Amino acid sequence: MMEIFRIVDELELMIKDSKKIPFISGKVLVESNRFLDRLDRLRAILPEDLETARLVLAEKERIVNEACVEAEEYMETTKDTVARLVDENEITRNAMRMAEEIIAKAEQVAGDIRRDADEYADGILTHMEIVLKKGLEAIGQGKDSMKQENNSNREY
Repeated sequence: MMEIFRIVDELELMIKDSKKIPFISGKVLVESNRFLDRLDRLRAILPEDLETARLVLAEKERIVNEACVEAEEYMETTKDTVARLVDENEITRNAMRMAEEIIAKAEQVAGDIRRDADEYADGILTHMEIVLKKGLEAIGQGKDSMKQENNSNREY
């Protein structure tokens, strides 16, 4: 991930440090081999980061599924306990109340785990979106600069 930012910074410096073309506003000469080399490195790194994001999503799904299974098991255990205590006396009423509290707690824990996993995945995906947008912007700027340079060279 940090490698992408470093390469984008290199591309930005390459453009900023390039020689300006006299009499043409905003045009610079860029060493195309160096620029294209950096773009190739970006292309090589991006699939790794996308795979990392895919793995994060898969891990989130695994955590959510695991939480659901645990909550289901917890609820089944509670239901079994309640079934054994079916009786019309005070013990049964207390057991029913406790079972409902346990089920409510299990549902709350499962919801908390789901929400935390969603927030974590959302944060990773938002970060990846920003990185990819910056990379695409840098690539677009580089392409535009090269097109403008080529157009300028044709005018001479």
